[in-house]
Amino acid sequence: MKSRIHYTKPSITELEVRYATDAAANGWGDRCYEYIGRFEQSFKTHLGAEFALATSSCTGALHLGMAALGIGPGDEVIMADTNWIATASPIVHLGATPVFVDILPDTWCLDPARVEAAISARTKAIVAVHLYGNLCDMDALLAIGARHGIPVIEDAAEAIGSVYHGKGAGTMGAFASFSFHGSKTMTTGEGGMFITRDADLYERVLTLSNHGRARGQTKQFWPDAVGYKYKLSNIQAAIGCAQMERIDVLIERKREIL
Repeated sequence: MKSRIHYTKPSITELEVRYATDAAANGWGDRCYEYIGRFEQSFKTHLGAEFALATSSCTGALHLGMAALGIGPGDEVIMADTNWIATASPIVHLGATPVFVDILPDTWCLDPARVEAAISARTKAIVAVHLYGNLCDMDALLAIGARHGIPVIEDAAEAIGSVYHGKGAGTMGAFASFSFHGSKTMTTGEGGMFITRDADLYERVLTLSNHGRARGQTKQFWPDAVGYKYKLSNIQAAIGCAQMERIDVLIERKREIL
C-alpha cells in the first residue's frame, strides 16, 4: 500500500524553525517589525509587484482593500457562486451586497458573460477568485471592468505560483489578496498578503490596517480614521521569510502533487 500524499500538508524545515525561534527570542523592541518588512519585500519581489502589506489573513486583506475602494452600503460586488464564505463576508461586513454568478465548467472560475450580464448601476467591484490554482479569464474580466469603470479584485488565496499569459496571479487586478493558511502552497500558519500597483490605494490600506494611523502621523496615539487591526505578527512573518526562500521548490512540489 502506498503512503498517502497530503495535498494540504505544509512543508516545514529547519530553516522555518530557526527563523521563528530567532523572532521569538529576539524580535522585540526595535526589531519587532524586522521579519514583517523582510517578508513583504521578498513577496513583492517574487511577484514583481509594487506594494505589499502582510495581514493576519487573506480575508483581512480583502476587507482592507474593499474598504479602501469605498465599498459600502447600497453597493453590489459580483463574485462566483462556488466560493468560500471568506470572499463574501468582507462584502457583507462593509454593508454591501454580494451578487453571485455562475462559473465556467472547465476552470470553475467566473463566467465573464454572466459577470457582464449581472452589472447594474450599483456594481462597485468584481471579485475574480482563482479557484484551486485555476485562473479566471482575466483578459475578459479586465476588459469588462474597463468598459464599465469597475475595478477587478483578485482573490488569489489559492494561486501563489499560478501564471496567466506570463503574468503572475495577483498582479493584474486593482488589488489582490493571498492566503498563508496551513493548507496553502506556502504558509505562515495563518496570515495573508495585500498586493497592489496603486500607491494611493496602498496608503489607504496601510492606514486602515493599523487602527487608522497614517504612516506620516507624528503623534503616537492619534488615528486619522477608524481602522482595523489586521497586522501579521513578526513570528509568523519569520516563517513566511523561510517559505519565500523555498518558494520555487514549494510551487514545483505542489504542481507534482496536483
